[in-house]
This record gives sequence, C-alpha cells and structure tokens, in this order.
Amino acid sequence: MSAADCDIAGICAHPDDAELVMGGTFALEARRGRRLALLDLTRGESGSRGTPAQRETEAAEAARILGVAHRESLGLPDGGLSPTTEQKDKLVEALRRLRPRVVVAQHWEQRHPDHSAASRIVYEASFLAGLKNYKPELGPAFRPFKIVYAPGVTEPAEIPPSFVVDITATWDTKMKAIRAFASQFTADRGETVPLPFDRFQHAVEVAARRQGQRIGVDFGEAFVTRETLQVDDLVSLRVPSI
Repeated sequence: MSAADCDIAGICAHPDDAELVMGGTFALEARRGRRLALLDLTRGESGSRGTPAQRETEAAEAARILGVAHRESLGLPDGGLSPTTEQKDKLVEALRRLRPRVVVAQHWEQRHPDHSAASRIVYEASFLAGLKNYKPELGPAFRPFKIVYAPGVTEPAEIPPSFVVDITATWDTKMKAIRAFASQFTADRGETVPLPFDRFQHAVEVAARRQGQRIGVDFGEAFVTRETLQVDDLVSLRVPSI
C-alpha cells in the first residue's frame, strides 16, 4: 500500500484483537470502498495458543475476509508493550508511511496490560509522527486527523460509547474473520485459558447485541472519542429519544 492509500488504520496489540472489537466496522468500510490497513503491534508470540507463524497466516486470512488491503506486524514484544521511544518510533514510521486519516485503537481501560499499553503507544506515536523535526529519517511528518478507541468485548466494566456503528449487515463477516484464527478460537477440551471458547464466543455476541440495542439494531460495535463530536444537522440525528 502506498503512502496515499490508507483511509483507516486499525492498530491493536495482537493478531485477532482487531477482529473482535472493530471487525464488523472494517468490513462495512471495505464495502464502501475505503482503503483499510491493520497493524498488529506484536506477533502474539507469548499467547497460550498457536505459534507466531500460525497467527500470521490466520491474520492474513482474516484481513482478506474483512476486505482489508494491507496488514503487517511491527514485531514489538508480546507481553512487553510499553510506550518507550523505541516502540513508539516503530509506529511513527508506519503512520508516516501509510498516512491514515482515521486511526482506530484499543481503549486505554483494559484488563490485558498490552491492550492498555497499545492505546498509549498509538496516541503518543500519532502525536510524534506529526512533528516535522522529530526524526525525519522515519519519513515525512504526518498526523492522523482522528483517533477513535474500541473498548474490549469481555471487560467486566462497561464503558459508555461516544457512538455505535450498526454492523448487522457485516456480523457474519466479522464472525467468519474471528473464526479464521483457528488456533485461538477453536474449542479445546483441554482448555486452560481463563475464558472457555464457548463462553467467549457467547460474550462477543452479547457485547455486539448490547451495543446494537443502544441504537435499535441487531448488532453494533462501540467506539469512544476523547473529544466532543460535532453535529451539523439536528434533524438528521438518528436513534429516537422515546
């Protein structure tokens, strides 16, 4: 993908993270002809299931299913994400190369430490990428226009969304992309991770139905912005009040 080719970039800690929290939205944007990229900060090498090679193959297939044109891993340490200069610079280079107008990141309040760290890395790298005199060897300065954050689907505390995207039309595509990660999401009688597969799949659906209910649709994905959103036309507002 060339520098001018990316409209939206999803940036998450591990392969499969994006599919869980923004997969339906990305499939929807792909149908609109938007040019999409996914960046996995790590290869998921510290996970309890699968190998980095397996997860790389699965990630490529999931991206194909969603209609994402470009996917890459920055190779940062799984289980060791931290907003260090070295780690942020890897993302600065990628942002300056892909030049996405919108970045979708993981919400900063997460049970998994890597997810929380990824949120901070994305924000700080996006800021640094726009500084003309910050390490020009990493590429010409560029800063995304908008960063939105996707809450996790299995977190115990619910985070009120700034907006919800109707993913009813792409729900099946989202689930197909999740199932592409067979090493992670195939039932295993010897399950040792805290959340068994069947309960996990149920939790993903419950989260999507709960967010969809907020806007009167079957399935939704929630997003949060730090800044206030602008409305230009009161009559065009969706979702009834009563």
